[in-house]
Amino acid sequence: MKQKSTDALYYSNSASVTKNDIKNTLTNVGVQKGDFIMVHSDIKSFGRLATSDRDFLLQTLIDAVKESGGNGGTIIMPTFTYNFFKNKPYDIKNSKSVVGALTEYFRNQKDVSRTLHPTHCVAIWGRHKNELLNIGKGTFDKDSIFGKLHKMNCKFVFFGAPFRICTFIHYIENMHKVPYRYIKKFRGKIIADGKEYEDKFLVYCKYFFFFNSMLGLENHLLKNGMLKEAKVGDGIISMIGANTLFDEGFKLLDKDIYFLVKNEPFIFKLFNNIIYPFLVYFPWPFRMINSIVLRFTDN
Repeated sequence: MKQKSTDALYYSNSASVTKNDIKNTLTNVGVQKGDFIMVHSDIKSFGRLATSDRDFLLQTLIDAVKESGGNGGTIIMPTFTYNFFKNKPYDIKNSKSVVGALTEYFRNQKDVSRTLHPTHCVAIWGRHKNELLNIGKGTFDKDSIFGKLHKMNCKFVFFGAPFRICTFIHYIENMHKVPYRYIKKFRGKIIADGKEYEDKFLVYCKYFFFFNSMLGLENHLLKNGMLKEAKVGDGIISMIGANTLFDEGFKLLDKDIYFLVKNEPFIFKLFNNIIYPFLVYFPWPFRMINSIVLRFTDN
């Protein structure tokens, strides 16, 4: 029997989660008609599946997002793929997203287009699609998709996903010029519009001996009411605007350049402070070592 949009999608503590529950929760965190939103998703977090129809589940979740922020709005989902780092071509049409089933389903929707960046590509639907497809070759600079999200004050929606996966954080780090990351050129093959060609892109790399830590930022944003969140089923949907996130992240980095990496206990803080001048003034030996380590661990 064909399922209806009012049918349960998940079960949570003997209660059901429907499309309307999802839409109401999106409204509660501040998503409005006509919004420009980027959705990070983890659809397993909302509870036990109430349907075995995968297409019905994924389409209903996408419809819930579209109906909440659609009608003149724009929806973006990450469709990252890392073939470029493995000497494999990035095929804009066929390279699968590695960041969740919902993102892969979304990118194959009618009227959805994908950006050309080979690693941090996104799928776009809605009013600003054509403008957002016109991006540069950097990953987290002003001409990147993340620079456009900042300029247009996108709303970031964490759709069952934890805040710590917010990729926009690396744009903030790049704009602040943190010492524990650097830009590296990568060259590889692109397949688009039936043609294969070689191109180079700028990737924002992190030294392997630093570890990102978003908990302090998340707690700060929640405490100050900037990150809105609401529970639905067993999961949480949260939202924050790009300008708010950028401004707060930048101010916190002004106070502590290591705020977004592990800087406690004392041994981490000591190491970070000792290595700081070397990373700023003599970075090349560390970059060479980092490249060797990353090449080894990728294999």
